[in-house]
Amino acid sequence: MVKLVRLLSSVIVALAAIFLGYCYFTKKGIFAPAVIHNAEVKIEADFVLTNQDKQIVRSSDFKDKYMMIFFGFSSCKKICPMNLGIISEILAMLDEKTNDKLQTFFITVDPERDSTEKLKEFQQQFDHRIQMLTGEREKIDEVIANYKVYASKVGGEEEINHSSIIYLIGPGGKYVAHFVADLNSDKSQSDKIAAEVKKYVNGL
Repeated sequence: MVKLVRLLSSVIVALAAIFLGYCYFTKKGIFAPAVIHNAEVKIEADFVLTNQDKQIVRSSDFKDKYMMIFFGFSSCKKICPMNLGIISEILAMLDEKTNDKLQTFFITVDPERDSTEKLKEFQQQFDHRIQMLTGEREKIDEVIANYKVYASKVGGEEEINHSSIIYLIGPGGKYVAHFVADLNSDKSQSDKIAAEVKKYVNGL
């Protein structure tokens, strides 16, 4: 009975985070389909942050590439590991040509706890091509606002409700699309997203 209650709680938390993030991003009270593209969506894509190897990373360094970006935190129990697992599967599905045109980032919403050392350890669980980024609180808050990310601490300092949106940014920092994986579906989420990413990146 206790396990059932815990399972139901995890499902409710995951659904709530997806719903809140989608509402915050679109200002609409409905769930997002797996793939959304809207030329009118305004995203300020620029950032200057620090990766897991303590290197300064500027979005402008990738102005000729596509960027796939997900926001979360390393202490996240479900949403972040599942989404990063999906992103790792997506990267494994892409051919070399597509991967050469794409850079993937995980940006923490919890810079106070997510040091470069912690992010480097966290990165080991996923595809090595995913760069883990952190920075000063002020810089992180600016990026969160620019990407219209929902992030709110609950239950003291331990838990953070946040959106589970995966962004695809095109060359020159132009918004292309965003994806919301159904984390409670038995169907593969990576296949469809990988196909969409390949379509955009290769101009199909």
